[in-house]
Amino acid sequence: MATMNLLSEIKSVDSIPCLKLAIKELFPNAILPEINEEISFPVAEDRFKIEIEDIDYSYFFEKIHTDRIADTALDCMSQNIENDYAEFKISRQAALAGKIAFVLQNETPLGGVFELTLHSLNLCAWIEEKTWHKGREAIPREINDELKMRNDGVPQDWF
Repeated sequence: MATMNLLSEIKSVDSIPCLKLAIKELFPNAILPEINEEISFPVAEDRFKIEIEDIDYSYFFEKIHTDRIADTALDCMSQNIENDYAEFKISRQAALAGKIAFVLQNETPLGGVFELTLHSLNLCAWIEEKTWHKGREAIPREINDELKMRNDGVPQDWF
C-alpha cells in the first residue's frame, strides 16, 4: 500500500476557501487541517503551508482514468523517483475546476501548485499498476521506456 502526502504553499493573496475547494475536488475524502480564513491587514506572515499526510488518493486515480490521462500520469509521476519516493506537482487552478494538470519541473503556473509525494515499496511497479489501462495490451508501457514524454512535456514519436 502506498501513501500520498499533499503540500502547498499559501500566500497572503490566495483564497483559503478556493484552496479548500480545490483540494476537495480531487481528494473529496481529505481531512483538511484548520486554517484561519480571516486575513487582516497588515499581514504579519506572507506565506504558510498546508500539509495533509496520508491523503486518500482513490478518487485522484479514478479521475486519471476517467479523464484518460493515465499515460501522462505514468510519465509525470515517475520523473522524480528516488528510493521508493516520488514527487510531482499538479496545478491548483486546474484542481479548482476538477481537472488534473501535471506541472513540469521548470513551470510555475498561475494559481500555485499542490506538491504531491508518493511512498511505497516497489513504487515503480505500483505506479505502473495504478495507471494501467486496456490500451497497454496493444502498446505496453513502463516507467522510463522509449515512449515516455520528454522532460519539457513533448511526447516521443513512436510511429
